[in-house]
Amino acid sequence: MKRNVLSWRLANCLGLLVCVCWCTGCGSGEPPTGSIAGKVTFKGQPLTTGVITLVNEEAGLGASGELDVSGNYRIESIRTGQYKVAVHNPPPPPESGAVPKNWKLSIPEKYQDVETSELTATVNEGENTADFGL
Repeated sequence: MKRNVLSWRLANCLGLLVCVCWCTGCGSGEPPTGSIAGKVTFKGQPLTTGVITLVNEEAGLGASGELDVSGNYRIESIRTGQYKVAVHNPPPPPESGAVPKNWKLSIPEKYQDVETSELTATVNEGENTADFGL
């Protein structure tokens, strides 16, 4: 009889432990993420082509997104944290495979490097907005 009571108590404790883990979540182990969106302007006008890059040097992470014709960008599922930001020219057309001689950089070099752009963004969980004026 004593053995049945101990078995019953052990079963109840294990069942309770499983319920607690299921209800609270034992943790997915995945770091928190968010999304970031905004607009990039150059001299007050939307930058209609380009690529925005975010770099988190502490975590060794980066992400990028293309600008649309209105200067808007959106980057999904980016890890939360502090990021340095750069804005690059789009890659040259792939027709020749080489950079055309008349390929002119429209974005000042300062903004094309995360170390010199002085642009930063913070990504928190959920939706984030960051606009950049060059």
